[in-house]
Amino acid sequence: MKLFNRLFTLFCLVGATSLLVQAQQHPEKCGFNHAVEYLNQQNPNYKQQINAAYQQWVIEANAKENKNDKSIYVVPVVFHVVWNSNNPQQNLDDSVLIEQINVLNEDFRRLNADTVNMRSGFAPVVGDAQIEFQLACIDTNGNPTNGIVRVQTSTTFGGGFLPDMASIAKIQNTSQGGSDAWNTSEYLNIWVGDINGGSATPSLLGVATPPAGLSNWPANSIPPELTDGAIIHYSAFGRNNPAAMTATVINGRTVTHEVGHYLGVRHTAENTFGGLFGSICGDDDGLTDTPNCDQSQQGCVTTRNSCADTIPGAGDLPDMVENYMDYSDQTCQNSFTNGQIGIMRSVLQNERNGLLTSFALSNCVVGIEENMLANNVSIYPNPSNGIVTVTTNNEEKITVIFFNSMGQSVQPTLIGNQQYQLDNKGIYFVTVQTEKTTITKKIVAQ
Repeated sequence: MKLFNRLFTLFCLVGATSLLVQAQQHPEKCGFNHAVEYLNQQNPNYKQQINAAYQQWVIEANAKENKNDKSIYVVPVVFHVVWNSNNPQQNLDDSVLIEQINVLNEDFRRLNADTVNMRSGFAPVVGDAQIEFQLACIDTNGNPTNGIVRVQTSTTFGGGFLPDMASIAKIQNTSQGGSDAWNTSEYLNIWVGDINGGSATPSLLGVATPPAGLSNWPANSIPPELTDGAIIHYSAFGRNNPAAMTATVINGRTVTHEVGHYLGVRHTAENTFGGLFGSICGDDDGLTDTPNCDQSQQGCVTTRNSCADTIPGAGDLPDMVENYMDYSDQTCQNSFTNGQIGIMRSVLQNERNGLLTSFALSNCVVGIEENMLANNVSIYPNPSNGIVTVTTNNEEKITVIFFNSMGQSVQPTLIGNQQYQLDNKGIYFVTVQTEKTTITKKIVAQ
């Protein structure tokens, strides 16, 4: 990122036809750098602040402070589908949105079938993030919801060869033709719409805001023009999208990539234009388990090793086109590294811990098995004085696990048949598991 201004200036001054053609053939898949530059214009200290925060996360991830934490973190999601009156295909069906949630869960839990395509040399450095996503079932007013907001609009967002962040940001505001965010500390807001001004050849597929809010950051680090969350171009969304762009394969990894940014992870190569002006090997993401590379790829070249380095336990590995945070084709992306996972889990434990204590997923039921189990399980009283009873009519063997508000498992004292004593006041999550399914309910100990 430190080379962005220099390269951006050079890019604009050169004006080479070959670069213009290349950019038209390969739309910029991620607007993260554009968003940071835009935010820095609004607040001159923003880039310095986010760089300092990122280095803190890198230190934690490289030290593997979270490697023994096996808790599963569940993030509540709300989709804002903002569709133009002149283009009804932008109003994506619920099935497309639900399938995108499935993609996120597969990718972040490393349950995606294409992990078999990962080259064996990367086996020591990749893993299961143990992060899951679920559409919110409770809205900000405490009412039931399906986690989907639909807004019909006549407003045009974005457009132009270089993405216009101020125009794109309008999709996040009802007063400007978009949809207002739900509480950004308790919901992952993802906007879906046309962010390329109606262009048939989009220049940008998605953008997300990195975490902000460390205790040593000033208030209002993120200006109101760009709301916290992710914004995805409608034709780059999902993997069963009938309106998907045809120039490249779209299988839901645009959202996986942008949610990675939302959880604090950067590109594997930080200079967007690296390689166009020669090899640049000093601008990587700072993690010891992602191979240093001079540019994010456009394609899926597995033979390229652009920068020499040594990965602990793995040696000098080639450029990792399998990484979700590369610009490589979605068909060859399949993994996060353990270092990236460490950053994301640290962010959920700290800067975005409101997602883990949100009531957005209270008593959510998402399927037949979950519905049957939910109907057969009672957890009471709620709120309680610290003594909680868990009863079930389920004939299957169940396992009961308690987690605190940080997502860490706790061991309450068993004081009776299915009766537990919680030692501390606060918010807890009670997970009830069978061999077929799992449900989680939230309780409060007063």
